[in-house]
Amino acid sequence: MKQVSAFFICACLMLLVGCAGSHDPREGGFFGGVAGLGGGSYKDRVAEREARLEELRSTQRQLDVETTQLEQQKSATQARIQQDRALVKNLQNEISSLDKQAKSLASTQGTNQKRVTELQERIKKLKSQTTQVESSLDDLEGSGLGDTDMDLRRKQLETQRNALRKEYDLLMKMQMELAQ
Repeated sequence: MKQVSAFFICACLMLLVGCAGSHDPREGGFFGGVAGLGGGSYKDRVAEREARLEELRSTQRQLDVETTQLEQQKSATQARIQQDRALVKNLQNEISSLDKQAKSLASTQGTNQKRVTELQERIKKLKSQTTQVESSLDDLEGSGLGDTDMDLRRKQLETQRNALRKEYDLLMKMQMELAQ
């Protein structure tokens, strides 16, 4: 009888030790793991980790979509910058041509030298402004992804480019008047 009661006491102690530990087999040992399997806490831990994994995957998918959108936005911005750069280059070529024509007019007898000088000064100013726009485009191109400040700066540059185009058209008109 002493053996049965000693065995019963040992079994109770083992059960209590198993219950007192963690249900995680890494922390609670073998009996804790068995108790965790029997009590359902292992399944709960697995479900919790699977939910966390799905949450992380969802976040990763959202980040992938956002990255794709940002890359598309960057590509579109780069394309617009290249278009603007081509327009500025074209404008610079036209200004150089206009400058040559103004120099030709200056050497021609019978032209109004005051107006020719004024035309040359305006051409010089126009060249300076197009150089500034080109420099700003370089800065804008190297800035990476666009944001509201860059969008605002780009719109300012477009406005400035349009003003330069109008100034160029006026100078062409003035040069044509001088040539007559």
